[in-house]
Amino acid sequence: MSEEQQKDDYSANPNQKVYDIPHQVDHEVNVVKIYFAKQVPKMTWEKKEETYAVKSGGLVSDVKKKYEKKGRRNIEADKEDSVKLKAKEEVKITWEEEAQEMKDGKPVVEYEKIDKTIVKKKVWVVAECQGTTGKLSVEIHENKLQNTENVYENPVKFLDGEEEKSKIEFTINGTMVYAKEITLRPKTNDDLKKLIEKFSKRKDVNAFLYFKGEVTGTEDEIKFPDDTHEFLNKDGERFEITGTPCYCNRDITVDEMIDLIYHLRDKQNYKSKRDSFFNSGTEKILAIGITSGKISENRDKIKLFTDEMNTMFKKFEIKTCKRKIHFLGQMYLETISFTYTFESRDSVPDNYKGGVAFQGRGMKQITHDYNYLAYYDYVNSTTHSETYMKFRSGYESVGECVKNRPKAREKGLDEAFYEQLKTYAKNISENLFHAFNSAGWFSTVYKDETIKAMDEGLEDANVTKVTKAINGGETNVAERKNYTKWTREFFKYDTECINK
Repeated sequence: MSEEQQKDDYSANPNQKVYDIPHQVDHEVNVVKIYFAKQVPKMTWEKKEETYAVKSGGLVSDVKKKYEKKGRRNIEADKEDSVKLKAKEEVKITWEEEAQEMKDGKPVVEYEKIDKTIVKKKVWVVAECQGTTGKLSVEIHENKLQNTENVYENPVKFLDGEEEKSKIEFTINGTMVYAKEITLRPKTNDDLKKLIEKFSKRKDVNAFLYFKGEVTGTEDEIKFPDDTHEFLNKDGERFEITGTPCYCNRDITVDEMIDLIYHLRDKQNYKSKRDSFFNSGTEKILAIGITSGKISENRDKIKLFTDEMNTMFKKFEIKTCKRKIHFLGQMYLETISFTYTFESRDSVPDNYKGGVAFQGRGMKQITHDYNYLAYYDYVNSTTHSETYMKFRSGYESVGECVKNRPKAREKGLDEAFYEQLKTYAKNISENLFHAFNSAGWFSTVYKDETIKAMDEGLEDANVTKVTKAINGGETNVAERKNYTKWTREFFKYDTECINK
């Protein structure tokens, strides 16, 4: 490792040029970039056209709107937008549609840089190199930064297929872009276990990797961006690897969340609404509602959802696979398969304290005015719940307490505040932060027996216990057991979790 690499503020290859390789230079081997990547389809825009038969009139602009969808652009018609159409009249529509590029009957792929992964995952190592002769050898090293010792023995060992190696070799032949898929783990399970144990001693359970390249077997001039022959992954950013093969102590990725949603939908045979996502009910979080296209085509919305969920998991110590599996299984039930953040009832049962205004909302469907009041206090550092508990009579609602208890009103629990609470309640169904924050609070701070039950196990009896802790009964417990079991399968809990 170079002297520069030892510095915490080190930025490898400060003089490294970042550019597309325009052409080969005779008698020169120029190693331009080496980076971790994922393989993605190379997309192109194809011209499409269709003749649309008008059914009942309208404007040309209305017809064009029918063709709007993700992956389309430049939608045009053979008539002006303002033209009024008659029934059975035809309009020619043209557009460009995104499609995977093909070559010789095969799909064309390209490589997209990534800046992090998880131990045991497959990744691509990509080298951009000008030249026609020689061999490029690439080693992976750990930059230990301020850690007292490395997690890895340098160079890092990995799997090429089933074979353990510590060096990737590319034959330079004029291709200019070279790629090899590897698995970031040692060969034996014992060595993997020892590696994970080293990771677990670090606060963030992570390490940072870089590349070192060498060229041999050529008489041509060899050029690197600098004398170290070292490459960080993304133009000055380190590549992070998280040392847990399971979901403990790490974020769930957007791609994993998308795959989990499809896994649950397929298991429940939810064909008619397989791609529905928070698009139902009279109160919604518009930012994450998917009303057109597939879930997989709306990664930006799934990312908003996933980022907020990960933030909530960290805040409320929902860090283990066990807790996340329980939480996701219960949340999937409470939100009706990730489609509702609000019950949307016009009337509610008599046992709903506070009535229609305080029906279920959020990722855990907070219900009853006294629960909303407790969450309001939690967020705003107020003490209205204490006032309610002190002056209420029996199991009356907050609204009844406000109406019937003058001393409660004197302490600020009055009609004006209660109306304010009704308005505030909508935050839980219409604001992404509150939808998750209320759920995390309810399961850990407010009803701490919920998180205790989650820690006891993942069997059916444990799911029943968690369900009772959440809503006081066994409502829809059969479905909750299924959703928890299917999430457990997706997490590969029985074979992958390091904290069983």
